[in-house]
Amino acid sequence: MEGDSRSSTIRSVAPLGSHAEGDVDPQVLIREARARARRRRIRLTVVLISLLVVAASVVAAVRSPSRRVVTAQQDRNRQPAIAPAAAPRFFADTQGSGEGSGPLEIRQTATGRLVWQEQGATSSNDLTGLAAAGAGSYVIARTVGTCATRLYRVRLSARGLPGTPAPLGPTLPGLLWSLAASDGGRVIGYALSGCSKGAPGYLGVLQVPGGRTREWGGISLGGISSGNLALRGQLSMSADGRSLAFAADAMSQQYGPITGQSVRVLATDAAPGTVARRSHAIYRQAAPGTRSGFSLAAASLSPSGTSVYVCRQSATRTLATAEIVAYGTSTGKPRGVIATFDAKGTWPQVSCSSMALDSSGGFLLVPYALHYLGQPSTEVVQRVARISLATRARSTVPVRMPASGGISEENGTSIVAW
Repeated sequence: MEGDSRSSTIRSVAPLGSHAEGDVDPQVLIREARARARRRRIRLTVVLISLLVVAASVVAAVRSPSRRVVTAQQDRNRQPAIAPAAAPRFFADTQGSGEGSGPLEIRQTATGRLVWQEQGATSSNDLTGLAAAGAGSYVIARTVGTCATRLYRVRLSARGLPGTPAPLGPTLPGLLWSLAASDGGRVIGYALSGCSKGAPGYLGVLQVPGGRTREWGGISLGGISSGNLALRGQLSMSADGRSLAFAADAMSQQYGPITGQSVRVLATDAAPGTVARRSHAIYRQAAPGTRSGFSLAAASLSPSGTSVYVCRQSATRTLATAEIVAYGTSTGKPRGVIATFDAKGTWPQVSCSSMALDSSGGFLLVPYALHYLGQPSTEVVQRVARISLATRARSTVPVRMPASGGISEENGTSIVAW
């Protein structure tokens, strides 16, 4: 369908000029859209607190998506994962707030200690995307000019220090909202929109060696682009680059209310068309605040492409819960609960929306809660869980965040990759 997809070889282009509505600076519009998107996620949690009434049995036991209680004996029957020798020694992250993403950081996996932090980043070269491209290798995205995106590859040394970023592929015209990469970074997945209200939104893939792109339209991104599906969380990609997975809200009309939620898989060689037509749903649930009791927050595809890990969250007046459930991509059937996180009261909330698989597919990293140290310190600790998918063993990594003088509930690790 004309206008729903694009396929071309992109040449390097100059940054697009300012041509948004009126005399509004596109960068201002972008920042406001990102801030609104983050505030919308928080308001959704508040709405769930007031609307959901969860039975006492939910508090007392973990339930599978089929609503059966999953006991320890039953959970041992799940399909075992192949465990790698060890989790990666380092992970990369960027901390988000209502003003946008912070600088790139490298941390030790075992302790959460900051190894390296980018210095001198400005609003003109904001980090907008981060994805692992194999062990010790990352792809990052930065804003170029007023409405263009540049990709770079970063490799870590044995000490966890990044080398000089190397440009990767051509400049992409538009604003990047999410990034994913195959093992080795030969295929890059992205969510891209224009910078003015109503500009089209696309999911696309870039074949790095030749600069060839393929895109599918009809996706809503951050309230800027319109579509009958709205991206939730980050994109993820199989190791061979053949599949993209993501969580999405369904909407009955442009910028309309959410009518349902799903986890979808899109083949990267799919024919032109809209995202809704060319992807297929492997998991569906009702809209937040209805009978499902959970809000879909994110999805992460395994390197093999055979499993997807789904993050769901709920909240009542007395309990907040986040759970991660594995599903088979070919059957859509649940394979077991990976982890649950609970917090009593309305604060602190728990979340699994920033979870990330390592490149081997053996470990899951989940920033799940913020802990305020209290006066006189304004420092915050991000609690990050490291989970072995083979054994379900879980350990907590404390990530200390520097004092900002104005930390709000929106602050936290927004993207992690390892």
